[in-house]
Amino acid sequence: MHRIRFLAIIFSIFVIGCSTETDKQVVVVDSVDGITMPESAAVMKDGGIVISEIGEFGKDGDGKIVLITVDGTKKIIADSGLNDPKGLIVKSGVIYVTDNLEVKKVSMTGDVEVWLSADDFPRKPQFLNDIVSGNNTIYVSDSGDLLNGKGGGAIFKVDTDKNVSVLVDESNDATIRSPNGLSTFQKGFLTFNDFENGFLFRVSLNNSKVEKISEGYGGADGLVSYGDNLYLSDWKNGKVFKLNVANPGNQPELLKDGMQGSADIDITEDGKYLIIPEMKANRVVIHPLD
Repeated sequence: MHRIRFLAIIFSIFVIGCSTETDKQVVVVDSVDGITMPESAAVMKDGGIVISEIGEFGKDGDGKIVLITVDGTKKIIADSGLNDPKGLIVKSGVIYVTDNLEVKKVSMTGDVEVWLSADDFPRKPQFLNDIVSGNNTIYVSDSGDLLNGKGGGAIFKVDTDKNVSVLVDESNDATIRSPNGLSTFQKGFLTFNDFENGFLFRVSLNNSKVEKISEGYGGADGLVSYGDNLYLSDWKNGKVFKLNVANPGNQPELLKDGMQGSADIDITEDGKYLIIPEMKANRVVIHPLD
């Protein structure tokens, strides 16, 4: 059984989940262990955290989708039909997760089906990675030949009829190599980072113009926002940064380091806790924010 480290027990405070009953206790944990190569986290409205578990990288059939419940325990949602699941979102009670060259749809009861196959993409994907949604559109990053550092990545957009098109690739900007983390926090733009060069970009959803916002994020991976703050993870160097985007001249602040593969992060609904899959340590870290 996985190990959970207990920090405290508090009453009626939103931590991983929330309670509306004053006599309920919520367990505060700082990590949940025993998840083999966790890659992505998605916090649900009820406080549960959905995690993609890669398992052994490159091994087909051993991927999982795991739910961390509001009391800190672990429940397997799906343990078949998945290979190396990575970025995920939850929409209308359904999980959409990238899995190598496909995007799969997973029900909360564990049914898995291919939602987008490799043939549905206008160019053959190489390493589908993150996924986000905004304004009835789903965006999917392809990190290209990430494992060999040869770039060639792209970002795809998927409309409500499941038509897939290229939003951005190196033809928009030659510095785009391996797009990874995605965010729709800013109206009219998709913000994304690049695993190969550690750059942070945004692309206009109106004219596909690309602008570099910031740099220095190493093996840039996860990207999530709360208010004026962007939180970014650096998988290669085990770091997590905060960037206040209210002023274009602001510099990133190091929030956490010494991690082992800080992957695709998310944040709780109240903005108080950052959820960090620590891939190489086989655990998910619950990091408090000031």
